[in-house]
Amino acid sequence: MKPIKAVIFDMDGVLIDSEPVYLHHQYTHLKSLYPWITLESMYPLVGISGQEYMPFMAKLCRRTDDAAFRQEMDAMNAGCQVYYPDILRKEVRPLLHELKQMGLQVALASSSSRECIEQVLTQCKIRELFDCIVSGHEFTHSKPDPEIYRFTMDKLKRRPEECLIVEDSTYGVQAGTAAGGVVAALRDERFPFDQRAAQLHIDSLAELPALAACGGKRIRAAFFDVDGTLITVGGHRMPPGVAPALQALQRSGVQVFLCTGRHALEIEEENMLPGITVDGAVYMNGQLCELQGQIVRETPIPAGDLSALKQFLQKKNCSCIFLEKDRMYANCVDSRMETEQAKIGTAVPAVRDISDLENRRIYQVIPFVNEEEEEELLRQMPHCRTKRWGDAVVDLMSRSGGKENGIRALCAAIGITTEETIAFGDADNDLEMLQLAGIGVAMGNALPQVRACADMVTDTVENDGIAHALQKLKLIG
Repeated sequence: MKPIKAVIFDMDGVLIDSEPVYLHHQYTHLKSLYPWITLESMYPLVGISGQEYMPFMAKLCRRTDDAAFRQEMDAMNAGCQVYYPDILRKEVRPLLHELKQMGLQVALASSSSRECIEQVLTQCKIRELFDCIVSGHEFTHSKPDPEIYRFTMDKLKRRPEECLIVEDSTYGVQAGTAAGGVVAALRDERFPFDQRAAQLHIDSLAELPALAACGGKRIRAAFFDVDGTLITVGGHRMPPGVAPALQALQRSGVQVFLCTGRHALEIEEENMLPGITVDGAVYMNGQLCELQGQIVRETPIPAGDLSALKQFLQKKNCSCIFLEKDRMYANCVDSRMETEQAKIGTAVPAVRDISDLENRRIYQVIPFVNEEEEEELLRQMPHCRTKRWGDAVVDLMSRSGGKENGIRALCAAIGITTEETIAFGDADNDLEMLQLAGIGVAMGNALPQVRACADMVTDTVENDGIAHALQKLKLIG
């Protein structure tokens, strides 16, 4: 995640809702003089550059762009008296204070004249909240030329990707995009703006702190590992802040998913996550994925590999747990299984006959083997891979499994990209999902290699690391 370090605002239509006021004033004045003019024919004025204003008005009024016409237009515009605090968006003052408290630079880059900008900021008593103020009248080219934004970035000493640009008009969006910034377009259905070039679209300026904190990314889905992330390892204790944090996240419009190596039965039967209702889950390391109770992806282990596994277990006299969709069982119980299951606080499952194993739909197996035995087993199961989570135990799944592939499937099902996700984890089987997600968060208790690959390291599971991270990223209050 590349951090956002500066927020650059356009003024008209963004900080102040001035465009309807200006447009109505001009329309009222011109309609009596030029009766063919309609309000719709004046919409291109919204966001128009200074250089294009007079030629456009002359054509609209069917006049020559001469000194007399310019004098008429200047007189018309001078007659538009506005008390700017009345049209300052209500969220602007608290927003600017919050952005400053976050340690971000705040700038203004407007096509308006310096005189107009100073009048707006002074009347609204927000001038001191800007680190940099730039007028488009100081440049040869106006928006959609990116010159004004490139100049502002240089003054702030920031690279384009470190700047979140807030615009509304077609030309403004094009200018910010051409400058290389992360552009957030403020929607306004009153005008036919073309905002397709913007990376982000917002309905309110109040959305900006979260976008800035998340590196200019809109987070729409969150994926959580279970052991060591939502609950403590072994004790299965869920910190008090977890359930309220996930509930707040869902209320904000972010979908919440589990992403675990566990089977759903373990989580339900042991009541591991009281008070948490999720939108879906990646179970068994991506082997089975559900959305609102419906299966969207399943990748069982091939029958040939299961046959090889059965022979290996018989030859080595090893214990193994088998995970089907609706049941879990073991072929036998030995000291390795008892030790490793005790470490994670999970009971040993019932023992069942596996003589017809290759005829069953097995999604994941958990063989209790050392590293040497693991290598030997994988040579005999070419369509599978493993993830070690203990001294004498691994999760074994099909090669097309993995938490990261489960996340891809669920993102496709809900119509978002993986860049719009955040993932939390602590163990080796979380590495790929943290690297895939738009924001990968490692718990403070995570393995060193997991912390190293994450975009952010939060507090430990015991100290409510999830709640702290979501608050820091402004995803919850």
